[in-house]
Amino acid sequence: MTRKKTQKVRVSKKRTINTYAMLWWCSRGLLLYEQAEQKKPYWLWMGSLIFTAFSFEAYLNHIGQILFTCWNRLEVLSPAGKLDIVCDKIGILLPRGERPRQTIKDLFQFRNDLAHGKTNIIEPDDTILDYCQYTDELIEDFPETKWEKYCNRSNAERAREDIENVMQLIHEKVTKVTNEIDPLFFSGLIEASASPHRES
Repeated sequence: MTRKKTQKVRVSKKRTINTYAMLWWCSRGLLLYEQAEQKKPYWLWMGSLIFTAFSFEAYLNHIGQILFTCWNRLEVLSPAGKLDIVCDKIGILLPRGERPRQTIKDLFQFRNDLAHGKTNIIEPDDTILDYCQYTDELIEDFPETKWEKYCNRSNAERAREDIENVMQLIHEKVTKVTNEIDPLFFSGLIEASASPHRES
């Protein structure tokens, strides 16, 4: 009795993922979840801010690869340096000290404070009050670091708004220069195929 040879199938897959888009939707999702809960979930604001920063730097890397053949040597630049070189290349001016540039600076200071986090001791000067002014709330009102003060809904929303405006501005300029660019926030492509495999 002869055994039938098992037929084999070759499965091929290829995926292109635009990381900045995935990070952008994560930033948005955290902020929407916070709004739906209508509480004060500090960690969701923190997460949204961090993913907004990650998304923007990943976007600059995405665009940088399109604009510069030597981008792998420029990736060592800070996010501000990457933004400067991209804007210079495509002719965009973002004045320092104004929105959106100031928002970007504040966001990446926040990101750096957390990425290179360390233990801090915050010890403000003692407050002297009349006994009748003392309340338990004064004891529970803990001193905060700069990054803790930055971590709120208003800053998370402003960061997303300003970063999105900058990305749209860059994307429109780059689209005019090259056809090799996907729509903004396009997360990527998946290709898959299966075909009979014959062993030689």
